[in-house]
Amino acid sequence: MSVAHVLELDSQIELLDRLGLLTNFGSNFIAINGHDGYGKSWLAQRYLEVGASNKNQCLLLCHSNQDDVQRRILILSQLVSDALFNQQEPLLDSLERLLGDKPCDIAIVVDDAHLLSETLVSELWMLVLEAHHKPNWTINVLLFTQSGRLEGLLSRLSYGQEIKPVELDIDMLSEVEARRFFESLVARYVDDEAEKRVRDAFKKVDPVPGDIMALGEMKVEKRIIIRSIVGSPLNIALVVLALLLLAAGGYWWMYNQPSPDDKAQQIAGSLEQTAIPTFEESGISAAQSSLQSVTDDTSSGLDGSGAIDDSDSLPPAVTEEVASVGSDDNQQRVVIESNVVDALLEGKADSADTKAIDDVVGVEKQDATDETSSPLIKVVKPNQGMTQTSAQPEEDGAKQPVVKFSFAREELKALSPRAYTLQLAAMTSMDDVQAFLDVHHLNNQVRIYPTVRNDTEWYIITYQDYPTIQMARDAVASLPDSVKSVSPWAKSLRQVHREIDRVK
Repeated sequence: MSVAHVLELDSQIELLDRLGLLTNFGSNFIAINGHDGYGKSWLAQRYLEVGASNKNQCLLLCHSNQDDVQRRILILSQLVSDALFNQQEPLLDSLERLLGDKPCDIAIVVDDAHLLSETLVSELWMLVLEAHHKPNWTINVLLFTQSGRLEGLLSRLSYGQEIKPVELDIDMLSEVEARRFFESLVARYVDDEAEKRVRDAFKKVDPVPGDIMALGEMKVEKRIIIRSIVGSPLNIALVVLALLLLAAGGYWWMYNQPSPDDKAQQIAGSLEQTAIPTFEESGISAAQSSLQSVTDDTSSGLDGSGAIDDSDSLPPAVTEEVASVGSDDNQQRVVIESNVVDALLEGKADSADTKAIDDVVGVEKQDATDETSSPLIKVVKPNQGMTQTSAQPEEDGAKQPVVKFSFAREELKALSPRAYTLQLAAMTSMDDVQAFLDVHHLNNQVRIYPTVRNDTEWYIITYQDYPTIQMARDAVASLPDSVKSVSPWAKSLRQVHREIDRVK
């Protein structure tokens, strides 16, 4: 909006002149009332430019989300630079401490003053009253507010006092002023095809600046400015094309940047580990892994005597147990030869010399055809764990599950490496995989791929795919309870691709 055109309106010039007269020769508390669209905000700022240029100024733009503390800070920080004050104290106390006996000529302008609390309006009123008692103080407070919002409060504050607030009203524009305002600030920027529509609408609106300005389309003015800069429609097209290319390049760069989740997955992937969830129905994998780690640590130190009590060379206490292999109450460590462990894993209890184990632990060896069990070692066969059978022998003629699934290597490789999937289980036997699918009713609902780790072939069961790791984690809640019991976890497809590539 052009200032020159607005200042030509006689009503606005008259109001600004009156405000300047009131504030240049004394201290006053002035309320300027007007409805929405009457130009209160513009008049407030214009007064500071032409009517209070020689004063210590403060402009407070009120918002509904502000409190009194924030508004005190805004007022005092504008009046006194680098001021130190208690924001909980009233404005008068803080200003007296900051200024002392120094002279001052202050103009405090508040826009949308009807949003002020009664407490803060009272503090501003006290500033004006104090200025009347101090000859070297001149403080003017101008409240630009909606009509009728502060009249009752100001009447209560000034009751019984000689000094009264000054109230001014902003009137509608006259017909001549409204016409001049429309021609100068609206009609000249309207497209030719829309001019008739806008002029007809002007005849129906109230003669107030806000309603008249709403008739125009400011985008027309913006288009004129852009064309004046670039020169021709061809140049405009080139500029737009360049902006689109820059936007596309920025989007491509951001898309190819690894997310924090991807970086975490890359770090985890460098460890070359495949997490194997623990679930009750498949105890053979965990038991086998634990027994293998024990035999690797102990096989080199055995001399063929069966079991050796080497507790004297061990730390005084055993702090953790691995799977089903642990320590007894006497803090003795039982070391098992590798050939004994292999025999137990293969289910050949009769050929394994477990006399040393029985002597140390004090447990009688149980005869079993399909199960080998002791306080130290528990081996559960896959079919037994999947069906959750009791210790009673199964009926003759039990059948192994028929493998019905197929690998989905190519399907998984076709998915984006930035996506994620849910890993349900990891097994070393395809029969165990099929049994898992049958128990949890997941046939034709999962993707399975083989991989190799430590020269052992594993079969990984995955479920669905998700754009982000958070969506994958949230999807766990929607799975059946039986599937949630195996603790599914989100896995990056980038890691899945690496594991698939291990199998040549």
